[in-house]
Amino acid sequence: MSAREPRTIRLAEDRWATLRHVVEVVAIVAAGLWGFYVFIYQERIKPAAEPAALAPSVAIDRLGRDARRDILRITVTLRNTGKTEFDIAADAYNVWGERYGTRQVRGQLDASNKRSVTYLVPRVSKTLLASKSELRDATAGGMKDFHVIIEPGAQEQFSDVLVVPRGAYDVIDAQTIDVPVKMPVREKVRIEIRRHKDGSVDLFSHTPGVDESDNDTQFALIP
Repeated sequence: MSAREPRTIRLAEDRWATLRHVVEVVAIVAAGLWGFYVFIYQERIKPAAEPAALAPSVAIDRLGRDARRDILRITVTLRNTGKTEFDIAADAYNVWGERYGTRQVRGQLDASNKRSVTYLVPRVSKTLLASKSELRDATAGGMKDFHVIIEPGAQEQFSDVLVVPRGAYDVIDAQTIDVPVKMPVREKVRIEIRRHKDGSVDLFSHTPGVDESDNDTQFALIP
């Protein structure tokens, strides 16, 4: 009796099952590529192409007073609302004291694109009380090794105390001007400090893509 030869068993897969497997593999690869896009492009490449997102603000509060003086605190807050860290290349602030009259004055403006009528007590004077500006390391000609680096979602605060004669002003007006530069800083930016006739300052960027951000506030000294 002769021995039986081994039998070969062939498993044939349905062509639709094969197609289904190919589609599943393609879907897995596509999901991986989409995840790569979301993480790398949305979180890294896209933010790197956007300008620095700085939200500056300035506040005034009274620390105390006596019969002759008002003691005020000026606080500047710089908040990074973007997704990349930046360095404050330059910053400045101005503080003015304003006096107002005692009687209402009618004002009217008639122009082709704007009209208004007001019955307000006018401002009679605006006097500069303080002005300060700094160019830091990220600026050409700035102070070497001086940095204010702010990470995404973080903020920095600076405060100064001002003492003014009591009764000399009705309103204190404060302004902050700041120039952020995204990190890393590959080339120093060109920022100009411009002084106005009243002694106040402004910052002007000569570097394309680097812009100034500003904010202002008012504080009434009455009563």
